[in-house]
Amino acid sequence: MSWRHLEPATLADAAVSSLVIASDPFAQSAAPGYWVWSRDAHRAVADALAVLPDARARTLAAAVSKDPADAEACRELTRALVPQLGEGDPPLAALVWQAETTSRLRMRHGEPRPAGLGAPRARDILRTAGGAARPAGQVEAAFVIPFRERGGEGHRTRNLAAVLHALADQSVPRDSYRVVVVESDSEPRWESVYGPHCDAYLFAENHGPFNYSWAVNAGVVHGARPAELLCVLEADILVDRRFVERALARFRVPGAMAHWPFEDILYLDEGSAHQAVTERCLEGRAAPSYEELRGVHLRRMPGACIWLRDSLFARVGGYDERFTAGWGGADNDFTWRTDLYGCLDRHSDPTVHLYHPRAGDWYEDSLGAYDSFPWCTWPPDSEIGDLDKFRARTSR
Repeated sequence: MSWRHLEPATLADAAVSSLVIASDPFAQSAAPGYWVWSRDAHRAVADALAVLPDARARTLAAAVSKDPADAEACRELTRALVPQLGEGDPPLAALVWQAETTSRLRMRHGEPRPAGLGAPRARDILRTAGGAARPAGQVEAAFVIPFRERGGEGHRTRNLAAVLHALADQSVPRDSYRVVVVESDSEPRWESVYGPHCDAYLFAENHGPFNYSWAVNAGVVHGARPAELLCVLEADILVDRRFVERALARFRVPGAMAHWPFEDILYLDEGSAHQAVTERCLEGRAAPSYEELRGVHLRRMPGACIWLRDSLFARVGGYDERFTAGWGGADNDFTWRTDLYGCLDRHSDPTVHLYHPRAGDWYEDSLGAYDSFPWCTWPPDSEIGDLDKFRARTSR
């Protein structure tokens, strides 16, 4: 198996994808680990495109390198590369194939953004959102959304507002599922904004680094139950109108225990995130215009959104609360244990992650924290989601 089995157009598109990823800090920041592991392969493709013998293709490659968000230049370069790769350019094709078989990043160029499109504010989004249903007793499904924002209104607050708006706009009855937001911080900051739009707003006091695992566990134990199904949903995943309906149908299949609804998640750039929120929330569309959006595909992501039966969550002991800093890790550990004790399926629903800036040192912090982590050695030795766990520590 090699590059020879691919169509020239596919190779050309992959070549331009590598050039954009090697040139665009946004694409690299979407998943820094994925970028670090594959950057040499992407840079090798970019270097080869910079010295192409064809002058027009070389000029277009320079233009894309200078402005990787120029979708039309990306398309023109792709077209210019097809004849060259069709005639056979083994060195370039081999480099493209190496990047494609090494990297978990793949660029989607999208379309130019509509003129004058700005960032919707959280309160503007929620003004047209449905209110909470607050169903009592057993429900078919419950969402747990962990959250922290210590600054003012910005991308993260906008994203959570959009997530709640989309969850209120579903094709199944609103009282058939429960929405739980867990704000984990040193003090409650956002309940007045989001509380009216979720069924339970839980404050989990933690003065230290954000502990994603503990926040999720607390949300399940103190807000989600009783529910047959759980969905752990990050506060920047914008879902379409049939999202809940599809999940419920999948769990009616015998043997269905857990699933990711997506294969590759599209991490949107800032302009596309504005567009997706505007279309889904302010314009009331059933889904954003996926094909028009620009972003980087993260292949086979372990986190972002996972559905599972509450009985399976209990069997694996929830998320490992020893993950206390950095990015990732907790999702990998949880899904490995979930797949061990149950059946973890993947589906191919279009799924988008809304843009927000990354902290400058978050990837470096996670490397040191997880180098020697004892993966898959949970379950806990005490009750999970204990709301006094960090409060007691900080009061000493």
